[in-house]
Amino acid sequence: MKIGILTATITESDFFPNIIELKKIAEKRGHTVDIFKNGEFNLFIENGATKLFYNKEPFTVADYDIVLNRISVREKSNAEYYVANEFIHANIPFFNTPESIAKARNKLLSLQIMADLGVNLTRSAVVRRCEDIEFAISKFQFPVVLKNIFGSLGSSTLLIYDMKQLRSTFDYLWNINRNEIILIQEFVEADDKTISDFRVFVLGDEVIASMKRTNSDDDFRANYKKGASVKLAEITETEKDQCLLIAKTFGLDIAGVDFIRTSNGPVFLEVNSNPGIEGIRKATQADGFDILDKIVDYLESRVG
Repeated sequence: MKIGILTATITESDFFPNIIELKKIAEKRGHTVDIFKNGEFNLFIENGATKLFYNKEPFTVADYDIVLNRISVREKSNAEYYVANEFIHANIPFFNTPESIAKARNKLLSLQIMADLGVNLTRSAVVRRCEDIEFAISKFQFPVVLKNIFGSLGSSTLLIYDMKQLRSTFDYLWNINRNEIILIQEFVEADDKTISDFRVFVLGDEVIASMKRTNSDDDFRANYKKGASVKLAEITETEKDQCLLIAKTFGLDIAGVDFIRTSNGPVFLEVNSNPGIEGIRKATQADGFDILDKIVDYLESRVG
């Protein structure tokens, strides 16, 4: 099997170590693996045809049996998917698709989609005018969370303790970009009173692994990149079913679904179309297996 791995790694940076390790694991099984930097492709469009080049060399998408998509698009535009679309147009199995990623990347849209699924969600509100702040906050209790709808890794997320801070923060954000869309969200407390949440790693129609992320009281975010510790965790059948439902609804073959376990059951935060590997790999290796092996298993299962 010939596997392509498409990444958003910029020219002057090296590939992430876990992506290189994934390549090694797949090659030990006898597969051929090529890793690509999305920005190093050139696309030429002519009457009746498109042509791809990689580092100025002709590139044929049909040479590949399957492609793992590790593009983490940080902008609101979907223009980054011009390479992905060439693989999809050639009917090469491609995970995840641009359509599924676009839905998951937009945190506001993803909440609207999940609202129809009958799962508990983080209560959220959108405010577009200064005069609506007081009305919106009347539906919440402080502290609240402010979140950019396109943020990731816990970035662009603020904890707000009172009305003065809320007003001044909105003034600051709107001064930078008057058209920015900001979510006000309730601050959800875990049932064990820790700063923690659960990341559930989904491949296809199976939950492969779940980890609990716990941070110190110095930070209100439980992201691994923000210093949270990780350990493999058991989740209930209800939690598992709801995670699978969310991933399926978004059309994601590979997903990270995040929730906080509360005294009233799981409260879902978001779904990630390009879940980080480092934290979940650390957790699975501590328990005797490697999530990278599971990813290769899944790729093999999708090529008949």
